[in-house]
Amino acid sequence: MRVDDLMLFALVVRLKSFRAAAEQRGVANSVVSKHITRLEADLGTQLLRRSTRKLNLTEAGELLYRHCQQLEQQVDLACDEIQAYRAEPSGVLRITAPGVSGQLFLPKVIRRYMELYPGVEVDMVIQDRFDDLIDQGFDLAIRTGTLEDSSLICKRLVTSCWHAFASPEYLVRYGEPKTVDELQQHECLLFSHQQSGDTEWPCVLPEGESTVHVEGRFRVNSLLGICEAAMDGMGIAFLPLYITRHARASGALVPVLQSQLYRRVGIYALYPQSRFLPPKTRAFIELLETMFEAEAENFRH
Repeated sequence: MRVDDLMLFALVVRLKSFRAAAEQRGVANSVVSKHITRLEADLGTQLLRRSTRKLNLTEAGELLYRHCQQLEQQVDLACDEIQAYRAEPSGVLRITAPGVSGQLFLPKVIRRYMELYPGVEVDMVIQDRFDDLIDQGFDLAIRTGTLEDSSLICKRLVTSCWHAFASPEYLVRYGEPKTVDELQQHECLLFSHQQSGDTEWPCVLPEGESTVHVEGRFRVNSLLGICEAAMDGMGIAFLPLYITRHARASGALVPVLQSQLYRRVGIYALYPQSRFLPPKTRAFIELLETMFEAEAENFRH
């Protein structure tokens, strides 16, 4: 069977006329008749009963027509997808992201995105809480950590490593802890949005992965704020490597209990499931993947 014969058969049935189908296709009646005759020969069965005034489907014809309708829908769907893929990104892209990604990394991605696509605008909300993406009208969310099951599509962008850090001045004044238990004697800087709890830091002990309870008088919902406090000698902080790279390079922060206090978490792009992902969203995700991959080492070392 030829797909064109099937599509022409469906058109004849829908219009209830060989002549109308021929006019719509811009061909002679004889051409339409030839296609239908060939289709019936290929299938070895009669599909249509024709008279001078009426066109009826046989039982086989009714069965085939139902399948042809599905075929037409699939062809229309394919055409729509190609058109959406080819369309130039435009409109307003609404993003939500946590502090570190939203303030340190995403601005360079957004700048490049807007350079590539002059027809787009970007509205970004920086927040560490996990709001409902669809209810809040976001096209895309960046999330860090362990994700709950949801109906959203989740694309892993990079692995982020976290370690404990303190300023050299703090360690000179209060001493450097040699075990995680000694953290009880230190001022720890608490991140109020940490998944394991602000006073529970992930650690790796000889018996396996665990958490250690810490205390501190300074709690804040910003990792950038915690990093600044650590550099000012206010205490020991548990931070992603990406945020500390310049402070480490300058010697403003040094690692603490490096072999025991650490975790690896994913950074993800989340977006609603959709038959047609808008070009503005698709283009931004592709750029995210490229630019996160280029900076992957800064998140891991």
